[in-house]
Amino acid sequence: MNEHTLDTILDFHARLAEKAAETKDLHKLVESIISETVNYMNAASGSIMVYDKQSNSLKLYVSSHHPAHKTQKSGLVAEIPVKEGIAGRVFESGRPIVVENAAQAEIKAKLRRKNDSGSFLSIPLKINKKLIGVMNLNRPASQKSFTDLDLTRLKAVDTMIASLIEKESLLDAIEENRREIAGLYEISSILSESNDFTGRLEEFLKKLSDELGLQRLAILKIKRNLDLTVKSDKEIEFDILAAHNLKPTLLQQMFKSVSARMQMQISQSQGLFSTESEVLRPPTLSFEEKDGNIHELFCIPLLVEGQPSHVLLVSRRYLEDDSRQAGKHYRFLYLVSQNLSMAIERENMIRLISEDQDMLYRTNQRNLYFLEISKDLTSTLDPYTILQKAFNNFNKVIGFTTISILLFDDIENSYRLIVQPDEPVSVGYQKKLTQQIFNLFSDFPSDPPLSQENFCKPIFFKPQTHHAKPAADYKHTLHLPIVIGDKVRGLIHLARRHNDPFNPSDLDSTSQFTGIFITSIKNALIHKRTEKLAFTDPLTELFNHRYFQETLSHEFTRAKRYTKPLSLMLIDIDFFKKFNDTYGHLVGDKVLRHVAAVFKNSVREQIDTVARYGGEEFAVILPETSIEGASRFAERIRAAVEESRVIDENRELAVTLSIGVACTSITSCEKPSDLIEASDLALYKAKDTGRNRVTTFKESRLKNA
Repeated sequence: MNEHTLDTILDFHARLAEKAAETKDLHKLVESIISETVNYMNAASGSIMVYDKQSNSLKLYVSSHHPAHKTQKSGLVAEIPVKEGIAGRVFESGRPIVVENAAQAEIKAKLRRKNDSGSFLSIPLKINKKLIGVMNLNRPASQKSFTDLDLTRLKAVDTMIASLIEKESLLDAIEENRREIAGLYEISSILSESNDFTGRLEEFLKKLSDELGLQRLAILKIKRNLDLTVKSDKEIEFDILAAHNLKPTLLQQMFKSVSARMQMQISQSQGLFSTESEVLRPPTLSFEEKDGNIHELFCIPLLVEGQPSHVLLVSRRYLEDDSRQAGKHYRFLYLVSQNLSMAIERENMIRLISEDQDMLYRTNQRNLYFLEISKDLTSTLDPYTILQKAFNNFNKVIGFTTISILLFDDIENSYRLIVQPDEPVSVGYQKKLTQQIFNLFSDFPSDPPLSQENFCKPIFFKPQTHHAKPAADYKHTLHLPIVIGDKVRGLIHLARRHNDPFNPSDLDSTSQFTGIFITSIKNALIHKRTEKLAFTDPLTELFNHRYFQETLSHEFTRAKRYTKPLSLMLIDIDFFKKFNDTYGHLVGDKVLRHVAAVFKNSVREQIDTVARYGGEEFAVILPETSIEGASRFAERIRAAVEESRVIDENRELAVTLSIGVACTSITSCEKPSDLIEASDLALYKAKDTGRNRVTTFKESRLKNA
């Protein structure tokens, strides 16, 4: 290789590095790279085609200097089946092809454009041995043909291009999920408003129509229960709760044409929709309107109190080639249907309470508090706030020393015990209460069964009143199972220390109270599940970077307002790259999940925030914690990780951490980023001085402040 050639190669890679540093848009960066590659390879034109699994074809991703852009309207091939053309052959075989003379090439896979001539070079693009597309280069017949040396030179950039394409694809998927979650939250939030329910449903349908580009929508209540054992030709009778762009006459026609099939599909869906293990494709029917256009009908059963008593009916124009978009619609509609079911169930509850209001006022003053509880529960979507409001009001109905709720948390896949004392209780009282509730619920046919592994540490709220001496024990108890759908998912437990035992009236009141608050809890948990998708790192199940920044900003403002210390830990896994390079990325992922589990088990629940900061870096926000306390806490985490081992294929892998700690009481910080910078400087010092250690930032000011 002569000196001129070496200079050319170095200059080429320098330009690529410069563009990578300057360009934030990944697609534009790939366009720049293919353009530079065309010039570097002395080619006339070049293109990148990416594999589309849905259509089983290669689709044009970017093109550089292609003559079809200027001279031909249809000359640029935007999509080819994987079994056609040289590019298709390269992708199918996974091996590059060098064609010295395209016009005379004696190969089975000819070029798609018959008038192509000259030399042609095509190589597969791979990322982690996975084929994602093909890169093609052309030279006209007037230029020197491509050679194997050109192929070797081209391979210097194929991995970079494949990585950028894959990264853009992943970012697009993340952004699409974010938009879907935001759309779902915005649409579902309409159902939680306090205005007229029918008006809310109509606004909900309009918003859903705008979001998915649907034509006609309706929410129907089935008048009679479906008997799965009896075959009936009778049409389904229904009431219209709300409709959008769908008149009753047209709705009747639609039902008349699909009634029998709809009844069968709703019946079959009863068992399928009773679990949330996977998102199912809703039943799809076709309907021809008077204008001759074919429309797809999505008939989605709404399970209200465990029964498919309602239906969400959706109509859209039928298009054969939009199966991918249809799949997204199915998934979105399924998620929306659950929120809609909860809203209808909650509205039924409120309606029943309203209908009985006169009787409740006449019979007992106690029921006034139940009405207040119902109103409070619909004012928030935070589960803990719901429970505290419910406990506070229920204490006015039944006197208790403690009220406890054991409930299965679908997000954390564990049982949580939350206790509200009316007065302070001793440690012995707490231990006895916790053990009794555990033993009681273990005898219930719960789903899933309660065990030590899925039983979280109890949460005791602050007492509602204050006495000098904590209650040491209790004498009387009352408990009822919490049933969601047809599954036992929790327990409500009341205890008294004084001599008055619970009576049948207390049992009736507790049963009524459970029925009132459980629907709001279910709705709050659905909201919490949706919210978690937007703020959780999927690999480690810790909070993501976005949530970390928002929480740090909130805690920073709070710390300054109340003059409280705020500490921050930045954590880096030592030599993490070696795990990926030596054992592979799957082991690297296992290491990340391992340390994340240690962090989650170490932080103070509901107080501290642990998040994945990026890559192998993590962050822990410690409100109202001094630098000394944060340093001791960091040392415990470091030691816990060092003492543990990652088990992989009978191997025990040691993991160590470097941790940087900073605190607002030591370092003057004007903004949250100053605290991050201080922690980051401490982290770099920990790594520079040998790793596997905790270093604190002890300077009073940052140098650039």
